[in-house]
Amino acid sequence: MDIRISVEGSADPGRELQGIAGWLKDDESFAQHWRFKSESAPGRAGALEDLMVALAAHAAVSSLDEPVRAMVGALMGWLRSRVRLSHGNRTVVTVRVAGRPPVRITEDDLTADRIPEIVARVGAELESGTTGGA
Repeated sequence: MDIRISVEGSADPGRELQGIAGWLKDDESFAQHWRFKSESAPGRAGALEDLMVALAAHAAVSSLDEPVRAMVGALMGWLRSRVRLSHGNRTVVTVRVAGRPPVRITEDDLTADRIPEIVARVGAELESGTTGGA
């Protein structure tokens, strides 16, 4: 199951996505479970519009909880860093599973109470997308 990651609220989303990709590649927990898909499509004028990731073939897991926590944790780490540098611009990271509603992650979600909720939402969408649930 592929997951698309996009970003909103930036004058240069392609550059932000490159930053996210670099952050994720450096995150060991993320790299244990996920791989980048080569189909990450350039958009208009060659600008990157989203990143595509999928569970790594070697990531034998009995549940999606650990891989989802690793992905959401890495994305929130990037967002936390981005918020510090944003000078008031609101950046939104969107996680999409094909055929499922997107999960939007904002700086408001960077709290101990909200993180488990975001992990649960992304996990539920991934599980539903994998099983074809509605």
